[in-house]
Amino acid sequence: MQPIRSDTQQTARRRGQRGQRGQRGRCGRRGSVTLGLALALALTSACAEAERPKSPLAQPAETQVTSIPGSDVLGREVLSLLPARWAGPIPDLAKARAVLLRFWTDTCPYCRASLPALDTLRSRYAERGLVTVGVYHPKPPRAVHDAVVLVAADALGYHGPLAIDADWSALRAIWLEGATPRNATSASFLLDSEGRVRFVHPGPEFHETPSAGHEACVRDYAALDAAIDALLAD
Repeated sequence: MQPIRSDTQQTARRRGQRGQRGQRGRCGRRGSVTLGLALALALTSACAEAERPKSPLAQPAETQVTSIPGSDVLGREVLSLLPARWAGPIPDLAKARAVLLRFWTDTCPYCRASLPALDTLRSRYAERGLVTVGVYHPKPPRAVHDAVVLVAADALGYHGPLAIDADWSALRAIWLEGATPRNATSASFLLDSEGRVRFVHPGPEFHETPSAGHEACVRDYAALDAAIDALLAD
Protein backbone atom coordinates (compact mmCIF):
# COMPACT_ATOMS: atom_id res chain seq x y z
CA MET A 1 0.00 0.00 0.00
CA GLN A 2 1.29 3.45 -0.80
CA PRO A 3 2.35 5.41 2.29
CA ILE A 4 -0.17 7.96 3.52
CA ARG A 5 0.93 11.51 3.03
CA SER A 6 0.37 13.81 5.96
CA ASP A 7 -2.61 16.15 5.77
CA THR A 8 -0.13 19.04 5.56
CA GLN A 9 1.65 17.46 2.58
CA GLN A 10 -1.66 16.89 0.83
CA THR A 11 -2.54 20.55 1.30
CA ALA A 12 0.72 21.65 -0.36
CA ARG A 13 0.24 19.25 -3.27
CA ARG A 14 -3.32 20.47 -3.89
CA ARG A 15 -2.18 24.09 -3.85
CA GLY A 16 0.17 23.35 -6.73
CA GLN A 17 -2.65 21.77 -8.69
CA ARG A 18 -4.98 24.71 -8.20
CA GLY A 19 -2.86 26.95 -10.42
CA GLN A 20 -4.33 25.27 -13.48
CA ARG A 21 -7.78 24.47 -12.16
CA GLY A 22 -8.69 27.65 -10.31
CA GLN A 23 -9.57 28.22 -6.70
CA ARG A 24 -11.56 25.34 -5.16
CA GLY A 25 -11.06 25.70 -1.40
CA ARG A 26 -9.19 23.36 0.92
CA CYS A 27 -11.59 20.45 0.73
CA GLY A 28 -10.45 17.45 -1.31
CA ARG A 29 -12.33 14.48 -2.71
CA ARG A 30 -13.24 11.97 -0.04
CA GLY A 31 -16.33 9.96 0.84
CA SER A 32 -18.58 9.03 3.72
CA VAL A 33 -20.29 5.71 4.23
CA THR A 34 -22.85 4.68 6.79
CA LEU A 35 -24.42 1.34 7.73
CA GLY A 36 -28.07 1.19 8.85
CA LEU A 37 -29.77 -1.71 10.57
CA ALA A 38 -29.43 -3.97 7.53
CA LEU A 39 -28.32 -1.67 4.70
CA ALA A 40 -25.22 0.39 3.93
CA LEU A 41 -25.64 3.97 2.75
CA ALA A 42 -22.76 5.23 0.61
CA LEU A 43 -22.14 8.98 0.71
CA THR A 44 -19.56 10.20 -1.77
CA SER A 45 -19.21 13.71 -0.43
CA ALA A 46 -16.58 14.80 2.09
CA CYS A 47 -15.22 18.14 1.16
CA ALA A 48 -15.40 18.59 -2.61
CA GLU A 49 -17.03 21.20 -4.77
CA ALA A 50 -17.32 18.79 -7.68
CA GLU A 51 -20.76 17.39 -8.45
CA ARG A 52 -21.26 14.11 -6.65
CA PRO A 53 -23.36 11.07 -7.55
CA LYS A 54 -26.55 10.52 -5.61
CA SER A 55 -26.13 8.42 -2.48
CA PRO A 56 -27.72 5.03 -3.20
CA LEU A 57 -28.86 2.43 -0.75
CA ALA A 58 -26.31 -0.31 -1.14
CA GLN A 59 -26.00 -3.97 -0.26
CA PRO A 60 -25.23 -5.19 3.27
CA ALA A 61 -21.63 -4.50 4.25
CA GLU A 62 -20.40 -8.01 3.53
CA THR A 63 -21.45 -7.74 -0.13
CA GLN A 64 -20.89 -4.03 -0.66
CA VAL A 65 -18.61 -2.78 -3.43
CA THR A 66 -15.33 -1.93 -1.73
CA SER A 67 -14.13 0.88 -4.01
CA ILE A 68 -15.81 3.49 -1.80
CA PRO A 69 -13.24 4.78 0.72
CA GLY A 70 -14.03 3.26 4.10
CA SER A 71 -16.69 0.81 2.93
CA ASP A 72 -14.51 -2.10 4.00
CA VAL A 73 -14.66 -0.92 7.62
CA LEU A 74 -18.46 -0.97 7.89
CA GLY A 75 -19.75 -3.57 10.31
CA ARG A 76 -16.34 -4.23 11.89
CA GLU A 77 -15.95 -4.22 15.66
CA VAL A 78 -13.17 -1.71 16.32
CA LEU A 79 -13.79 -0.51 19.87
CA SER A 80 -11.37 -3.14 21.17
CA LEU A 81 -8.64 -1.65 18.94
CA LEU A 82 -8.60 1.72 20.69
CA PRO A 83 -5.38 2.72 22.48
CA ALA A 84 -5.11 1.77 26.14
CA ARG A 85 -3.68 5.18 26.97
CA TRP A 86 -5.92 8.12 27.82
CA ALA A 87 -5.22 11.77 28.58
CA GLY A 88 -7.59 12.87 31.32
CA PRO A 89 -10.75 11.06 32.47
CA ILE A 90 -11.42 7.63 30.95
CA PRO A 91 -14.99 7.26 29.64
CA ASP A 92 -17.07 4.15 30.29
CA LEU A 93 -17.50 3.12 26.68
CA ALA A 94 -19.28 -0.09 27.66
CA LYS A 95 -22.27 2.01 28.74
CA ALA A 96 -22.33 4.22 25.64
CA ARG A 97 -25.21 3.85 23.19
CA ALA A 98 -22.91 5.13 20.44
CA VAL A 99 -19.26 6.16 20.17
CA LEU A 100 -17.83 8.69 17.73
CA LEU A 101 -14.09 8.39 17.09
CA ARG A 102 -12.03 11.08 15.38
CA PHE A 103 -8.31 10.66 14.68
CA TRP A 104 -6.57 14.03 14.91
CA THR A 105 -3.30 15.79 15.52
CA ASP A 106 -2.32 19.31 16.50
CA THR A 107 -0.50 20.16 13.25
CA CYS A 108 -3.41 19.25 10.97
CA PRO A 109 -5.39 22.20 9.50
CA TYR A 110 -8.34 19.90 8.78
CA CYS A 111 -8.45 18.83 12.42
CA ARG A 112 -8.35 22.47 13.44
CA ALA A 113 -11.48 23.01 11.35
CA SER A 114 -13.23 19.80 12.45
CA LEU A 115 -12.66 19.52 16.19
CA PRO A 116 -15.09 22.31 17.13
CA ALA A 117 -17.76 20.43 15.16
CA LEU A 118 -16.84 17.23 16.97
CA ASP A 119 -17.34 19.04 20.26
CA THR A 120 -20.71 20.36 19.10
CA LEU A 121 -21.85 16.80 18.39
CA ARG A 122 -20.52 15.72 21.79
CA SER A 123 -22.60 18.35 23.56
CA ARG A 124 -25.68 17.80 21.42
CA TYR A 125 -25.96 14.05 21.90
CA ALA A 126 -24.31 13.36 25.27
CA GLU A 127 -27.63 13.06 27.11
CA ARG A 128 -28.84 10.54 24.53
CA GLY A 129 -25.84 8.29 25.09
CA LEU A 130 -23.17 9.41 22.60
CA VAL A 131 -19.54 9.41 23.74
CA THR A 132 -16.98 11.12 21.53
CA VAL A 133 -13.30 10.16 21.58
CA GLY A 134 -10.60 12.30 20.05
CA VAL A 135 -7.76 9.89 19.23
CA TYR A 136 -4.53 11.88 19.06
CA HIS A 137 -1.83 10.56 16.71
CA PRO A 138 1.37 12.64 16.63
CA LYS A 139 3.03 13.23 13.27
CA PRO A 140 5.45 11.56 12.97
CA PRO A 141 4.68 8.81 15.51
CA ARG A 142 6.58 9.58 18.71
CA ALA A 143 6.32 9.79 22.47
CA VAL A 144 4.11 12.63 23.66
CA HIS A 145 3.12 13.91 27.10
CA ASP A 146 -0.53 13.90 28.17
CA ALA A 147 -0.35 17.63 28.90
CA VAL A 148 0.58 18.40 25.29
CA VAL A 149 -2.50 16.57 24.03
CA LEU A 150 -4.82 18.14 26.60
CA VAL A 151 -3.62 21.67 25.82
CA ALA A 152 -3.83 21.11 22.05
CA ALA A 153 -7.37 19.72 22.21
CA ASP A 154 -8.55 22.59 24.37
CA ALA A 155 -6.95 25.12 22.03
CA LEU A 156 -8.74 23.55 19.05
CA GLY A 157 -12.09 23.61 20.80
CA TYR A 158 -12.57 19.97 21.77
CA HIS A 159 -13.35 19.20 25.41
CA GLY A 160 -14.31 15.52 25.40
CA PRO A 161 -12.45 12.28 26.13
CA LEU A 162 -8.97 11.91 24.63
CA ALA A 163 -7.01 8.78 23.76
CA ILE A 164 -3.37 8.80 22.64
CA ASP A 165 -2.16 6.64 19.76
CA ALA A 166 1.53 7.54 19.96
CA ASP A 167 2.76 4.73 17.68
CA TRP A 168 -0.24 4.78 15.31
CA SER A 169 -1.09 1.16 16.16
CA ALA A 170 -4.80 1.92 16.52
CA LEU A 171 -4.85 4.12 13.42
CA ARG A 172 -3.23 1.35 11.38
CA ALA A 173 -5.45 -1.41 12.73
CA ILE A 174 -8.70 0.51 12.34
CA TRP A 175 -8.01 2.52 9.22
CA LEU A 176 -4.71 2.57 7.34
CA GLU A 177 -4.40 -1.16 6.73
CA GLY A 178 -7.77 -1.42 4.98
CA ALA A 179 -8.70 -2.58 1.49
CA THR A 180 -10.02 0.69 0.04
CA PRO A 181 -8.16 3.95 -0.65
CA ARG A 182 -6.98 6.00 2.33
CA ASN A 183 -6.24 9.61 1.48
CA ALA A 184 -6.05 11.03 4.99
CA THR A 185 -5.26 9.92 8.52
CA SER A 186 -7.85 12.24 10.09
CA ALA A 187 -10.83 9.90 9.71
CA SER A 188 -13.97 9.57 11.85
CA PHE A 189 -16.01 6.49 12.80
CA LEU A 190 -19.45 6.19 14.36
CA LEU A 191 -19.84 2.97 16.37
CA ASP A 192 -22.96 1.34 17.75
CA SER A 193 -23.33 -0.02 21.29
CA GLU A 194 -21.49 -3.20 20.29
CA GLY A 195 -18.51 -1.30 18.93
CA ARG A 196 -19.32 -1.95 15.26
CA VAL A 197 -18.71 0.75 12.65
CA ARG A 198 -21.96 2.24 11.33
CA PHE A 199 -20.62 5.36 9.59
CA VAL A 200 -17.24 6.35 8.18
CA HIS A 201 -16.03 9.82 7.29
CA PRO A 202 -12.63 9.16 5.67
CA GLY A 203 -11.46 12.70 6.22
CA PRO A 204 -10.06 15.09 6.23
CA GLU A 205 -12.59 17.77 7.23
CA PHE A 206 -16.19 18.39 8.28
CA HIS A 207 -17.85 21.35 9.95
CA GLU A 208 -21.21 23.09 10.16
CA THR A 209 -20.13 26.64 9.30
CA PRO A 210 -20.66 27.46 5.60
CA SER A 211 -17.81 29.08 3.68
CA ALA A 212 -16.74 29.33 0.06
CA GLY A 213 -15.19 26.11 -1.17
CA HIS A 214 -16.36 24.11 1.85
CA GLU A 215 -19.92 23.28 0.86
CA ALA A 216 -19.31 19.53 0.96
CA CYS A 217 -17.66 19.79 4.37
CA VAL A 218 -20.97 21.16 5.63
CA ARG A 219 -22.88 18.38 3.86
CA ASP A 220 -20.60 15.80 5.47
CA TYR A 221 -21.23 17.29 8.89
CA ALA A 222 -24.98 17.13 8.27
CA ALA A 223 -24.68 13.49 7.16
CA LEU A 224 -22.75 12.58 10.29
CA ASP A 225 -25.22 14.47 12.47
CA ALA A 226 -28.11 12.59 10.85
CA ALA A 227 -26.34 9.24 11.25
CA ILE A 228 -25.85 9.85 14.98
CA ASP A 229 -29.46 10.90 15.43
CA ALA A 230 -30.70 7.81 13.58
CA LEU A 231 -28.43 5.44 15.49
CA LEU A 232 -29.50 6.81 18.86
CA ALA A 233 -33.14 6.49 17.82
CA ASP A 234 -32.81 2.72 17.35
